[in-house]
Amino acid sequence: MKRLVVILLLPLLQPIALAQGPQPVKLGFYNVENFYDTIPSLFRDDGDFTPQGRNRWNTERYLRKTANLARVLDDMSLDVVALAEVENEAVVRDLVTTLHTDYNYIYRTTGDFRGLDVALLYKGDKLYPGRVRQIELGSTREALYVRGELHGKRIDLIICHLPSKLNNKAYQRLAMTNIHNFADSLQRCDGEAHIVVMGDMNCDPRERPMRDIFGLNTALDDLFSPLLPEAQKGGGSYVYNSRRMMFDNIFLSRALFDLPGPIVCRSAGVFVRDYMLAAALSGMKTGYPLRTFVGTDYVGGFSDHLPVYVILEVIGRQRSLSK
Repeated sequence: MKRLVVILLLPLLQPIALAQGPQPVKLGFYNVENFYDTIPSLFRDDGDFTPQGRNRWNTERYLRKTANLARVLDDMSLDVVALAEVENEAVVRDLVTTLHTDYNYIYRTTGDFRGLDVALLYKGDKLYPGRVRQIELGSTREALYVRGELHGKRIDLIICHLPSKLNNKAYQRLAMTNIHNFADSLQRCDGEAHIVVMGDMNCDPRERPMRDIFGLNTALDDLFSPLLPEAQKGGGSYVYNSRRMMFDNIFLSRALFDLPGPIVCRSAGVFVRDYMLAAALSGMKTGYPLRTFVGTDYVGGFSDHLPVYVILEVIGRQRSLSK
């Protein structure tokens, strides 16, 4: 009789595929503006951000900066968020341990002479990284490439911080071209690639370099930005001379939406809260992103950039359960 019971139970132990409801996937990018520690570097130009430097960058100010950034990231509560302008792995680690949100991180040193690099924070139960490498852009600041699985879907993340407008314009165009060419080559050579580019482009999508290289005003290019409509309405992540510009951007591969179990772009925008904006502070206009310094005057803010985000939805994903 016991043997018969075992035989009858075996079919019930087989996995049963159950369709889940829509699964939100939240991605973002944040230029955290000069996130330095207080320790002088032997190899990088960080002299202003030391206790004896021009900015009198001490432990108290560093801890406040860390807490401010953690507040923003906790409020965003993204599955994956890329950062720009982090000095080293130590500041990334300090930020992660300050956060209430549980993140893992990926960091690589670049050749940037100021010692400002990019990093990736991610929730370990959402993103499973596989391959990690750097991409040469023709400038001193390499991009970070991470291939993995996000919510069970193949994802190819490219994180970049392109040269400023203060540099020779050719450097910016070259870096932008190299990012686009890498994404294009990846898509052509690997049919399973599904690309997300996140970064500080130092260029608004309405400006000519972005239009020429990324073809954002056409339906022909494989990459598109869900932030373009907001930029066209005058929104932006950065403010200069009272003009808002979408310097920080996210680009999605059209192939990302051709997967079995479709992915839908639900929303995209600039993340902002009142506490992230300047009020009646000397040297700052009301409504500007509340930064850490105005010149050499310490105001104890967050960053001169606002973070950007996109919320995707994975529909029809299946999971296996055993009864």
